[in-house]
Amino acid sequence: MDPQRYYRLIDEHQEMQLLFTAIDMEAFTFLDEPHNPEDLSRFLGCSARNAKLFLMTLASRGYVVKKGDAYFNTEESSLYLSKRSPVYLGDSILFREAMTSLDDLKEKMLGHHSGGQEYDFVKLIESSVPEMYSGRVQSFVKFVMGLYPDTDCALSVLDLGGGSGILDVELMKVYHHGKATVFDQPRVINVARDIVRRHGGERISFMSGDFNVDPLGGKYDLIIASGVLFFVTAPMKKFIAKAVSSLDEGGRLIIAGQKPEAVEGVPNGMLSWLSGYLNGLPLPVTHSELNAALQGNGLFLESTQDVGGFETSSYVLGNPSEVSTQDVIDSFIQLTEAIFNSKTNVLDFGSEDMVFTRGEIHIIKMIGDSPGTYSAELARKFRISKPVIHATIKKMIAKGLIRSEMDRANNKIYKLYLTEKGQRAYRFHEEYHNRYDKGLFDFVSEVPVTSLADIQKFLSHAIELINNHSGDVNGQ
Repeated sequence: MDPQRYYRLIDEHQEMQLLFTAIDMEAFTFLDEPHNPEDLSRFLGCSARNAKLFLMTLASRGYVVKKGDAYFNTEESSLYLSKRSPVYLGDSILFREAMTSLDDLKEKMLGHHSGGQEYDFVKLIESSVPEMYSGRVQSFVKFVMGLYPDTDCALSVLDLGGGSGILDVELMKVYHHGKATVFDQPRVINVARDIVRRHGGERISFMSGDFNVDPLGGKYDLIIASGVLFFVTAPMKKFIAKAVSSLDEGGRLIIAGQKPEAVEGVPNGMLSWLSGYLNGLPLPVTHSELNAALQGNGLFLESTQDVGGFETSSYVLGNPSEVSTQDVIDSFIQLTEAIFNSKTNVLDFGSEDMVFTRGEIHIIKMIGDSPGTYSAELARKFRISKPVIHATIKKMIAKGLIRSEMDRANNKIYKLYLTEKGQRAYRFHEEYHNRYDKGLFDFVSEVPVTSLADIQKFLSHAIELINNHSGDVNGQ
């Protein structure tokens, strides 16, 4: 425990106040060249004594350098805090400070604040253009080139909530036969048109509307969703389904800025977004909910990188690997149960009628996953003979775990279903693995699909090795 943490926070708060004031008064622009306190006092309209104290404090925090009686910017301050720099961040810093300010936190907490504040996205995109060129846009283009190395391809891009359109301007400079569409609110689009024109953007069209309710057009090779999931009001699965319907076969969705929870149930960046949440902005979906929405719509993680300070992930439509996340999870379950089976062949879920052999619980799981399956499919899945599977099914029917129903299309074949008791066992089995294996399942759900086949191969070899040592793990 370190109580000094609280005092350091006071110091950091004071430093930010110093920085915001210096930016607002354009002190860093003035100090691109060496000046003494008297020069600064005339520029700011304050006393020479106050100007000197101000400069001394900026120097103490490493923003300016003192040489003799003169003070001037560090190289970094000139690059990012002087208005003469092409990557000046001052306006963006001041805007974000105002946007996320907690000065009225107490009033908002007590309900004494009028609320209803909206983000001024027009001001945001105007101030963020230099910020984009300070490294983020360059990193993003490199990321896309890793996905589409053939720069002669006719890449079709939708930039969802695309703001200034700068990402698309730079992408189209690389993909000479491509085309991009910027989708955003009408008032933002009006400003984006001018920004794109000023930066020499070509083959870029604009679509105005609300991406929560309006159609997205398409088909596109690539949809970019950078920082927009915080503003999705529809159910996430429905929103992702809408995006997928606008993707061409084999298309990709890039999600940037949506970080996983730092603590279970607590979104990352709570402090930065608290002001917005108190104004009514909905809490973001959890990482697991987002993954479920993506995979439920046929999108699979391809790669994740830090791109210009933002976590950026690409998802591909249609699994390029024959191995799915569920295949790896199923193999892991088989592996752990095969190891455990060398000690015991029984799963006990806490009551006399809920005690099963491993073979029985495997059959219950397969029927629960695929109601109406046939005994021949079970035999093929578990690599055991049909007489053995038929004998096991007969015992399980007698125990009231499964029931059979004649296939109307072929009266020689019987479909298998779980009884109410079987459904209870199926749920207990799922809860068992969710309780003990959830951490690994969450990890596997985030593994790029290109790596799943290698993991599956390893698990298959491990299962085979254990089976050779322990015999028949199905308990037959």
